[in-house]
Amino acid sequence: MKTTMVNLLLVLFVFYCGTLAFIFFKQSSFIFFSTGISKSQEIFLRQFSHFEVNINHNGFDLHGWFINREFSPEHPLIIYYGGNAEEISNNLFDLKKYEKESLLFMNYRGYGKSTGSPSQSSLFSDALFIFDHISDTYSIPSTNIILMGRSLGSSVAIYVAKQRHVKAVILITPFDSLVNVAKDHYPFFPVKLLLMHPFDSVQIASEITTPMIAIIAGQDRIISNERSVSLVEHWGVKSHYVTIKDADHNSISNYPKYWNTIRLFLSKMAKSSV
Repeated sequence: MKTTMVNLLLVLFVFYCGTLAFIFFKQSSFIFFSTGISKSQEIFLRQFSHFEVNINHNGFDLHGWFINREFSPEHPLIIYYGGNAEEISNNLFDLKKYEKESLLFMNYRGYGKSTGSPSQSSLFSDALFIFDHISDTYSIPSTNIILMGRSLGSSVAIYVAKQRHVKAVILITPFDSLVNVAKDHYPFFPVKLLLMHPFDSVQIASEITTPMIAIIAGQDRIISNERSVSLVEHWGVKSHYVTIKDADHNSISNYPKYWNTIRLFLSKMAKSSV
């Protein structure tokens, strides 16, 4: 009986270690769900071809869409950073929900038509390069740029906001740290030791004094409300959040309250420029 129990424990230990090894080496595919653009999508997206931009960074071609309108303190540029499974072109169908703001939608490496493979370091370095490239090329001061990040993209927006003095930040279903999110889902694994892409936004949030609003999905089962609120509470200046109680992680932008909140915040930022 004792031998049987020892053998069982040994099998469980080997299985556990094997699972840890599998998670460690395959984690990028669990974190980044890079999606291409299908032929049918390409046909549908032709109507936006005049907005297309390609930016080369470190030998990688980064592709997206730049809706270049009249820049002013009241009408800033919004740079949007998508979620981990978000091919960015879907945002083009929401253009009418913005007013006179200019918009930049760029796919991460490996997403859409962008080349390369995504990682925390590449997302951060590409985002900063793109920010500076657009700012310099079109003579847009950083203080006339608003960063908007959704889910994983919230970490990218926060990283750029730490490096550059921007006008404001809008965060949608954000989280304090991917380590904490992983702990919520996998409490039996030492995720802090395993994660190569920790996206630890809470570590720098307190250093950022840019105005910020967070929009949270009340029924989010991917990023708990606790993780989102934790980030807001650590922000460098007093910030607030809006909860859309019936929305889940993926449906939040389908609710009128989502767009009303964004519009109200943009209006507030425009008035602060006058």
